[in-house]
Amino acid sequence: MSQTYLASLIQRAYRIIGSSDNTCQMLDSLCKLLSSEKEFAFVWIEPIDASLKQDKVCFAKEGLFGKHDRRLIIQHFSDCSSLKADRVKNNIHRISSDNNDRCFNIIKSYFPDKNSAAIFSCAIKYEQKVFAFLSILIPEINNVPEETFSLLRELADDAAFRINELTIKTKNTVTVKNDIAENHEYLKTLLHCMYEDIIVIDKNYTVIDVNNSRVKIADKKTEDVLGAKCYSVSHGFDKPCNFYGAECPIHEIFQTGKSKQVKHQILGSDGRKKYVDILFSPFINHNGEVEKVIETIRDVTDVVNARRELNEKIVQLKQIVNNLDVVFFNIDLNGSKPKLTYLSEGFTKIWGIDRTAALENQKIWFDSVYQDDRSKIFHIVREYMRTKDPNIKTEFRIIRNDDSLRWISVRTKIISVSSGNSNQIFGIAEDITEKKLLELEIQNAYAKAKESINFKNYLLGNINHEIRTPLNAILGFTQILKEETSKDMIDELADKILCASNRLLNTLDSIIELSDLQSDSRKIIYNEVSVYDLLKTVQHKFSSIAYEKKLLFEVIEPDQDVIIKSDEFLLKKILYQLLDNAFKYTHHGSVTLSIRFDIGENQNWLVLDVSDTGIGIDAEKLETVFEAFRQGSEGLARSYQGSGLGLTLTKKMIELLGGKISVESEPGIGSKFSVHIPFEFPSKKENHNGNNNGDSNLEGKRILIVEDNQLNAEVLRHYLKSIVNTDIAFDSQQAFELSEKYLYDLILMDISLKNGESGIEVMKKMKVRDEYRTVPIVALTAFTFDEDKNKFLAEGFDGFIPKPIQRNDLISEIKKVLHKY
Repeated sequence: MSQTYLASLIQRAYRIIGSSDNTCQMLDSLCKLLSSEKEFAFVWIEPIDASLKQDKVCFAKEGLFGKHDRRLIIQHFSDCSSLKADRVKNNIHRISSDNNDRCFNIIKSYFPDKNSAAIFSCAIKYEQKVFAFLSILIPEINNVPEETFSLLRELADDAAFRINELTIKTKNTVTVKNDIAENHEYLKTLLHCMYEDIIVIDKNYTVIDVNNSRVKIADKKTEDVLGAKCYSVSHGFDKPCNFYGAECPIHEIFQTGKSKQVKHQILGSDGRKKYVDILFSPFINHNGEVEKVIETIRDVTDVVNARRELNEKIVQLKQIVNNLDVVFFNIDLNGSKPKLTYLSEGFTKIWGIDRTAALENQKIWFDSVYQDDRSKIFHIVREYMRTKDPNIKTEFRIIRNDDSLRWISVRTKIISVSSGNSNQIFGIAEDITEKKLLELEIQNAYAKAKESINFKNYLLGNINHEIRTPLNAILGFTQILKEETSKDMIDELADKILCASNRLLNTLDSIIELSDLQSDSRKIIYNEVSVYDLLKTVQHKFSSIAYEKKLLFEVIEPDQDVIIKSDEFLLKKILYQLLDNAFKYTHHGSVTLSIRFDIGENQNWLVLDVSDTGIGIDAEKLETVFEAFRQGSEGLARSYQGSGLGLTLTKKMIELLGGKISVESEPGIGSKFSVHIPFEFPSKKENHNGNNNGDSNLEGKRILIVEDNQLNAEVLRHYLKSIVNTDIAFDSQQAFELSEKYLYDLILMDISLKNGESGIEVMKKMKVRDEYRTVPIVALTAFTFDEDKNKFLAEGFDGFIPKPIQRNDLISEIKKVLHKY
């Protein structure tokens, strides 16, 4: 090796060492440079320090060794203990071996002179630190002067010094990079742990980065999101979104460089809408340009749904609260004085004061409290302070603007914070006026019931008297009648029996009618009524009574006859009861009946006034005059007979017609009963024939009487003997036998037949037969309520006659029924 070439080689090596900033690259370049020397067949550097890459650096002359052979040579001499010993001493290691070593044989195959091959090896070492070992395979070691080896050792030391410098520099750089990497990993971990979705979008709406939380919003994997268009990921669109008519916010961020927060909707993988809050933040580069946009997305679907559900519940609750006839209120206890902070809509309705005005000026509603009850308002707070009981209840009165008095019930609950200090009172106020009035009515009813108990004995005695007295007369006169033969005496006794029987019948009729009216089963039957005919009927009935009692009976009629629509039966009963009452209690003077009309725009009234100059009624008894079984004189010392039901029935019938009754009376002067009954005029198209059903010709008619009581059957036959032909059947079997023998024009059927079928069953079997399909059958029964009558008619009967049977009523009903057929 020439010294000139060696100096040039070393100079180039130093240039490599001085200019290199990378230790591994420097060693690689040195190894490559030295291998170019013709005396050096194979050069390799074996790294020792961890700062260097662990792969060995090696270079051989072109074509001298194959890649596999180089690896074997390096491995062999790395493990060679004698080489390691020589290397530590910086000695030359001559190659010699008697073993059949493959590596040794490979080397020997390349070099013809087996005794001159050697390896120069030295440490690339700075101070006590060895960075690597430089090893050179020299085929002709004798051709290389010692000076070359000295230069190589200096070169190794200089390389070690440079490596140390670069290592220190690299360490600092690595430390900085490691710090940056650590911070980067920390921030990246922090980013991926965040609840919100964070994605980075470029100007082309492409997602270039995303945290793992993205899966929470769009239900998509990270690899599906990266590189996709943001509008495709979030909405499934093929172009930027345009909600609410506004351009995509990302475009605005790139334009203005300012952050913006919006509410948005996106589509999940299941196609359902999700609601999100998005913060668009610009990422500005060193040139001041918006390079990309960072979206921070928070899923608020549950919040939106909960808020919507809450709002719906609030609306429902408000509707419920506002429709309740109660007042919900809050009183704040935190200030120096209790303060009303809330009133529900019910306050305006119950108090009659605008709730807003009451909240603004609490003196308004406080002044509405009845003065004697105002202390009860403060009682709520004082009671709580005394008892610590959160549940307080009180009642007080208020005066509304219309001066009406209302009762209010208040229930409260104290709402406390965790410390136990009271914050506010929540309460419910309710109008209990009706309840209070009901309590008062109950108290009055109790008083009346107690009073009723006091006259219970009178009531029973009165009814007992009213039944037994005429019954005694009937039995007595009947017994006398059997013993008498004088016609005059018989006529007189018959009249008295008839009078007593009518009194007994009137008592029973009154009780039944009262029960009928109280059960609300009586229906109004509207027909055309002639006021003149009504007055004539009443005048005819009571003229004889007036004559007997020597009283003046005056009827004041309207100027002309008027036809009205009303219930004629009830009108007659009302007039009969009022006039009967007037004549009963009048012993001298007069009884006056006056009828007039009060025609109005909305309502027409028929006004009936019955005045008398009788005994009158004490003022304290006017309130009970319409009660059942009450009279002006009661008890054992009562002065007048009768059940005491007349005026009660009258009032019930008037109210059934929608009317009203009033009374004025003064003891010793007389009484005046005034009745107002609403009515209508019949239309012009209606027939004004009144109630005239016509007189059917009964001559030649044959009637079957089905009655199991022989006496009742004989009475009916006696009533009809001069009018029609009659046959009697005492049970259902006889009824069928006679109906097959004769074809009757009408059948009178008792309902309660003994020893056989009921009258209803017999009637239905009769109606099935062709010959009796159109023959009228009239019910005879002691079931006399209107609901009973309606039931029998509904079953198929053509008429109804209640027991006991009056002759005129019987004939009238027969004529009416036959007139229909």
